[in-house]
Amino acid sequence: MSKQVLIVDDEETLTWSLAKSLSHDREAYEITTANDGETALSLMKDDRFDLVVLDIRLPGISGLDVLMKIKEDNPATKVIIMTAYGSSEIKAKAKARGSLFYIEKPFEIDQMRGLILKALKEDTARGFNGSITGLQLPDLIQMNCLSQVTTALYVTKGNREGCIYFEDGQMTHAQIGAIDGEEALFTILSWSSGSFRFVGGVKAPTTTINTNWEYLLIEGMRKADEMSLALEKGEINDDDIAPIDEPTRIVIKNISSLNECTGIAVVTSENEILHQSGNISNDINLSYITRFFLDVSEDIGSVAQSTPKKVSFIDQNRLILIYPFKIYILIMVFNRAVLSQETLSTIERVISRYQI
Repeated sequence: MSKQVLIVDDEETLTWSLAKSLSHDREAYEITTANDGETALSLMKDDRFDLVVLDIRLPGISGLDVLMKIKEDNPATKVIIMTAYGSSEIKAKAKARGSLFYIEKPFEIDQMRGLILKALKEDTARGFNGSITGLQLPDLIQMNCLSQVTTALYVTKGNREGCIYFEDGQMTHAQIGAIDGEEALFTILSWSSGSFRFVGGVKAPTTTINTNWEYLLIEGMRKADEMSLALEKGEINDDDIAPIDEPTRIVIKNISSLNECTGIAVVTSENEILHQSGNISNDINLSYITRFFLDVSEDIGSVAQSTPKKVSFIDQNRLILIYPFKIYILIMVFNRAVLSQETLSTIERVISRYQI
């Protein structure tokens, strides 16, 4: 079966010319063309390509971003970067994101043909391919930091996926959902099981971690031990461990300690439950309450100058409080219809302290 090559450039005349000229090698590879990054990525979802020839300047998503996405989803796919705006900086960025070759426009067709044939003959794996079992995340992190490689470590637990980026022996960025930096790293380190994969040559899109990796590992393991102890004591369930930041955890801990509080939940505006504790899932319909709060906020916001800071109502002699907290929605259930002024003041004080 012949190899599959995808050429991506916004100049239709160039992609047509390259496809026509390279058709002489049809026994070695087949050519497909695209004129923007979105189309290229869409094609790659449906078909497997051995090589992508990619221009940097594209309408919409840039060529470098397309390159990063290719290496994230299809790390074995090779990429040749071409550009009419060459510089050492762009070349370095392309190499860091995993490009195999780099060529500046204008070029001779034979130059491109030579690079394509060379790329397709390259061993698909420079290094080893396989899996490792029995290792813990700290082992993987230490291995990458000591080897001083540039790579991205994707870690999956259930339906959640986080990523840790490495460069020159240090962790530079971590992300899980809307959370990034050290808090995202500590959340990932709290997972006791899951799966992982490396994408080599990928640099972080931003830098959110500047602390030494050894300290972060020690601190992460300490936090993970605290989480394990809480699980053993039955203070939390494994399903409760979610990608929320430390200030939100503190709010949950403080409000949950109130005698009147029987449950608390953190939900996104997309109705994803990030945390739930106590009996809240049995007491109320979280999905319905979230939609109710969003609808009420929108209705009030359309007739008033601002949306409500909180909504409260009584259900079967229980008080339900709903707050927009940071980027989440905080839902609390209390075992009485009316709270004392002291308790209400405590809730307001805790939330206002950690709102920013």
